[in-house]
Amino acid sequence: MARILVLIFYCVKFIRCINSCRICMNQPTLTESEIDLYSLHLLRMVAKFRGFTAASQACGLSQSALTRQVQSIESRLGIKVFDRTTRTVKITEPGAVLLRETEAIPGILDAAMRRIREDYLGTRREIRIGLSHELALAHIAGIFHAQQKHQPEIRIVVSQEDGAALLEKVGNSRLDLGILTAPATLSENVMVTHQMDDQFSIMTPSTTDIAEVCDTLPRFRKWAQSQSWLLPPKRSRSRQLIDAWARENRMELQPIMELENFDLMMQLVSMNMGVAFVPRRSYGTFQRKNIVRVFSPPVALRRHLIVISPKHGKPPEHVHRFVEGILFS
Repeated sequence: MARILVLIFYCVKFIRCINSCRICMNQPTLTESEIDLYSLHLLRMVAKFRGFTAASQACGLSQSALTRQVQSIESRLGIKVFDRTTRTVKITEPGAVLLRETEAIPGILDAAMRRIREDYLGTRREIRIGLSHELALAHIAGIFHAQQKHQPEIRIVVSQEDGAALLEKVGNSRLDLGILTAPATLSENVMVTHQMDDQFSIMTPSTTDIAEVCDTLPRFRKWAQSQSWLLPPKRSRSRQLIDAWARENRMELQPIMELENFDLMMQLVSMNMGVAFVPRRSYGTFQRKNIVRVFSPPVALRRHLIVISPKHGKPPEHVHRFVEGILFS
């Protein structure tokens, strides 16, 4: 009798397992991805050109073929990526989320393929570096000083960008490294490998009486508000720091000219075209020291320069060695 009861118990358990399997088999399963890299590329082209005509030419498709592709993608996703009329194409809110959250994918894939070519197919290794327009020539030596000595075979590809573009391109792995003024907030896709305190001085024509200007903060404030300033553009991080410093010290600086390049600013000051805040380190490479005056403001003004790299993945050895050789502290 006991054996029969045990047999019945296992039979019931077996039947329950079969029924569970049937239930699982009846559940809908995802057999293929709703979107792939090529589909993302098509959507990005339409978003970039804000229309199907120019996007279709860039993609090598007819306009009708691209339209059908996008409609198919939207059908698979279950959302509308674009609102289309006869005249305009606007990205929808869910479409914007899709493109924003997948923005790094093409760059990550490109970086991975470049690394495969370099490590396994014999392609010459390279490092893609973005330098901010806010750097001066005096900063460059500390960035590249060790490269020629230790890795002369590595090709260095350098571009100049504004700070926002550097953050985006490093975060998306389109650049291996970026050197810029530290932003107010840092993207979660990048990490800081080096940073350096960069203090500002004030450069004026040689006729300025420095002792009189710097005697007290009120006297400096009165002098500063009467000067023609050469300042970085408003969109730049350095200008934001200068403006914040001026507000804190209750003064308003009137720019007569806005320039991205501190080395050009120093040349213009030497031509008696105004006064400027310049990174103290940049003064070291300036050749016409006898016709200008340089002094520290009564309240210190400084910025932080940082070196950033993509946060995801492990950097190649030649990029790691380059970073180790940067003289930032």
